Amino acid sequence: MTSECHHNLSAIMTSECHHDLSAIMTKSWAAERAVRRAPETLDWGLAPPSCLTPAALHNLLTDGFYAPYSANPHYLLVVDCRAPRAFTRRRLTTARWHGALHTAPPPNLVNTIVLYDDRPRTARPQPGDNDPLATVYHDLRRQKLDPLVLLGGWTVLEATCPHLLEGGDTTPTPNPMPWYPAQIVPGLLYLGHAEMASDPHVLTALRVTHIVDVTECLPPRVLPSMNYLVVPLPEEPDCTDNGCTDLLSSLPTIMAFVGEARTYGGCVLVHCDQGLTRAAAVVMGILMAERQCTLEDAFYYVKGARSAVHPNIGLLHQLAKYETVLFGASLTMVEDLF
Repeated sequence: MTSECHHNLSAIMTSECHHDLSAIMTKSWAAERAVRRAPETLDWGLAPPSCLTPAALHNLLTDGFYAPYSANPHYLLVVDCRAPRAFTRRRLTTARWHGALHTAPPPNLVNTIVLYDDRPRTARPQPGDNDPLATVYHDLRRQKLDPLVLLGGWTVLEATCPHLLEGGDTTPTPNPMPWYPAQIVPGLLYLGHAEMASDPHVLTALRVTHIVDVTECLPPRVLPSMNYLVVPLPEEPDCTDNGCTDLLSSLPTIMAFVGEARTYGGCVLVHCDQGLTRAAAVVMGILMAERQCTLEDAFYYVKGARSAVHPNIGLLHQLAKYETVLFGASLTMVEDLF
């Protein structure tokens, strides 16, 4: 047998063994838990060390409880490492130019530091790199800080998050930007609160075409072309014993509504009063149905997008029952989620 044939045979055997092993492990997982099928894994994926995606940056800028955390100057420092002319022309809202960091809060007092430039970066700077971003990065590392580098650079940021950009001079005093909803599925699904759903600027900037309203009030129609689905869910923790709307019985209608938005190239905003409880549970249900994942995965995935969410216990128990529909058994202990 030639070395080439031996190499090809080894590759085939390795590939087949890996495939067979994966299938065996999946079957073993399902058998051990007495489920019909094993769930799919749902997570945000692992960015390279000291890096973050544009979607993660969007959610950093929009996370908050009663107000966006980014309003606090010590929450997030975004550093633009491009040339001064590029920064003057257009930049990320709240960004500071790397040549004027002396006007920013001391980096050691800031919770998160993000760096970006115009390079399509796929990893953090390496020792020996001496471009402006690498210089700032290594200087911060020497201060025992852990800055994050935006993957894809300015081109990807401009294409995916145009609503987060602004123009002006090199030493701006940023106006408060609108509070945008959390991005759950890029280009398709957002989670927010009632004020966001009634702000035409927010809806237009994110190209929202469909709104799922889970409050008990009819929403104002702020844009004539907007499509609405009202699914009134109460705030009470136990929402199964008082004759109110059942989340699981509404889920097929919600999924059809999301499917309609996808078909027409639109985006969906799911909201309740604060975007923390009922709407968060609905979004978790959408993810479970769409991605065939467990409640546990959906819960932490949504928490990763908006850290303040806290769905009520009654809705979470409904979603735990939904696992039985999807997998033949309930796999998540609701009490373990908190």
